[in-house]
Amino acid sequence: MSKKSLKELIDERFDVDSQQLPVFNRVALELQQLKTSETATMQQVTDLIMKDQALTSRILQVANSSFYGGLRQVDTLSGAVLRLGINKVASLAMMASQLLAYQSKLPTTAQRMSNLWQRAYVCASGARWIAEQFGRRDEAETAFLCGLLHDIGELFLLKVLDSLSEDSSVSVTITDILIDEILEAMHNEIGCRLMLKWELPKHFALIAQNHHQEAFDEADSIMAMVRLLDLVCQKMGVGQDATPDIVLGATLEAQVLGLKEIQLAQLEVMIEDLVNEAITMHH
Repeated sequence: MSKKSLKELIDERFDVDSQQLPVFNRVALELQQLKTSETATMQQVTDLIMKDQALTSRILQVANSSFYGGLRQVDTLSGAVLRLGINKVASLAMMASQLLAYQSKLPTTAQRMSNLWQRAYVCASGARWIAEQFGRRDEAETAFLCGLLHDIGELFLLKVLDSLSEDSSVSVTITDILIDEILEAMHNEIGCRLMLKWELPKHFALIAQNHHQEAFDEADSIMAMVRLLDLVCQKMGVGQDATPDIVLGATLEAQVLGLKEIQLAQLEVMIEDLVNEAITMHH
């Protein structure tokens, strides 16, 4: 029986398994790198995605969903790239690959992963909407990805706890209370370390690490978007118990972004639709 603490066991798994535990998809990561190259062609993008059949079918499914879809069905990957453009397809690939990662065989973590997926999808899509609607269009895809990945540490920890619970050499009983404690204590730091290890932009790592801090850099509009969306999820009970008395208009995040009550109300209405979309996607 292992005498190590749960934190030690998790750190050990991070060193060994952060390449294996499927929280990131290699194709989706390579696509992020490809899109930053000046010379990326649509052909290169489609060739890269085609390396992963599960990802290809997910991208087509999401490209045809109500949130992205045009009037006609897209039935080829090149059609999806043409419709959405390289930047959006790279984000979409990351989202589709994330969706595939939020799966668990154990009831203890399965519901948590479903809740976490809802929050990730809502934060991503909500952050993109704010960026597009309020004069930050050039930040839209980065905002989407930061929203999608800011709690990646929680996903990794749930995957580790999943695998530890099946490991007979580990003597820790994994209860709901223990999971809550581990997620709260470790998800920011683990998320940041994951982003850096996978060589994602430094900004993503900073948002993963600092999105729960009391104070934040008010010049960082993407951080403000992600924090605001976290608060909206809290208020509306997206993947958690609702806290309806949160006044969004009074938050520093909304003030920094210049969002008025009417725009925040619009955001809440849109999020109700996003939650339904997230649930449909996950099943």
